[in-house]
Amino acid sequence: MNFFCFPNILLRTVIVVFLINVSFYSSANPLVSAEETAQESNNASVATDSNDILNSKEPLPVNDRILSLLALVQEEPKNSSPKIEDLLLQLEEISATFNAAEHYLIFLIHGLIAHNSHQNEQAITWLKKTLDLLDKIPAKQLDLPEFSKANFIFAKSFAALGDFKKAFEYKKKYIQGGYRYFDETRIEKIEELNDIYETDHKIRQNELLENQNKIKRLKIIAAENKQFTQQRNIIILVITIIVFIILLSRQMKVRQKLKYLAKTDSLTHLYNRRTLFEKGAEAVELAKNEKQNLSVILLDVDFFKNINDNYGHDIGDEIIKIIAELGSETMRSRDLFARLGGEEFAGILPGVGCDEAKAIAERLREKVANKDLSEFNIKQKLTVSIGVACLDQVDTSFDDLLNAADIAMYFAKANGRNLVCQFNDQTKNNID
Repeated sequence: MNFFCFPNILLRTVIVVFLINVSFYSSANPLVSAEETAQESNNASVATDSNDILNSKEPLPVNDRILSLLALVQEEPKNSSPKIEDLLLQLEEISATFNAAEHYLIFLIHGLIAHNSHQNEQAITWLKKTLDLLDKIPAKQLDLPEFSKANFIFAKSFAALGDFKKAFEYKKKYIQGGYRYFDETRIEKIEELNDIYETDHKIRQNELLENQNKIKRLKIIAAENKQFTQQRNIIILVITIIVFIILLSRQMKVRQKLKYLAKTDSLTHLYNRRTLFEKGAEAVELAKNEKQNLSVILLDVDFFKNINDNYGHDIGDEIIKIIAELGSETMRSRDLFARLGGEEFAGILPGVGCDEAKAIAERLREKVANKDLSEFNIKQKLTVSIGVACLDQVDTSFDDLLNAADIAMYFAKANGRNLVCQFNDQTKNNID
């Protein structure tokens, strides 16, 4: 239909004309009310989604006293200040209430103090504790200057110790974080300017519409052919309905896309960690209610860091996609295979006992080991370590079941990798 191809100018003109007629005929008021109701509904939805800080990737809150102490340490190179030591002691007394971001900054402050006193090895020891908290802090927050300072102190400490390779790596991370922070700040500023411009534009547009309404109202009153006016209004109404349907359809598609992205991993298009735990809890509850068995497998790529270091992260991403593809091929249609994070994957197998789960895991392990990686110029053999746990062994929750599979997987790694190990209540881990 040609109506779907109207340019924006024509659509705006049609809507303006329709609004003119609406002001004369009161039948359009329900449309405006419905539009306002939809806007209020959308605002309520946004407010609900913002409650979950981690899922929405919002920065974790940080105690102002920690930020003040960090600024004070940076201003005073001599860390022997009694004021700094007293403030740090006060904060450590309440450290049990700190979140990951606050612990991160406390470790950074210790590292800064040690670095300023030329105790670079001790500074590195403190700073390494921040690495364990990276996956608990939103990536956007890590790019903030006060957090990225850790990479800068890492680089200076390693340089002072003569390890220039690591100093270069952390200096590179510090610079890349600065670029990301700059880009994010620039985008937010552009959005702010766009909002201001849009507000001014709407005010001028409303003034123009009011003037046009006065002119059109006079023309309509003076019109002698009532039938022509009615026909014109019907045509405008039809076009407006079509435009409204188009906009509504586009909005529904966008919402569906957002829901899909919230549930899936962007690289592999498998279910993500959040969806895995939701589906896992449902599957365990269903299995218990129906008194059926259920198994979980946990997979980790062996020596994946070597692949990233030797061949680059682009090749590492391709390896992750290969694991996702082989895992999906091996699973049954009713099974769920998801990316847990990094190079770890998890599978939920409803109605499957330990023996069958181990057989499925073994098939997956063999597929990975036999995968030809010559197209990526990778000479080493790709292997995985897999842990298996069953509901009849761990009859509690999905979290405990996944933790049991994790114990079995680490036992497989400890015994040479490229293995499938099963969790056992008596021995904690038993190689198949």
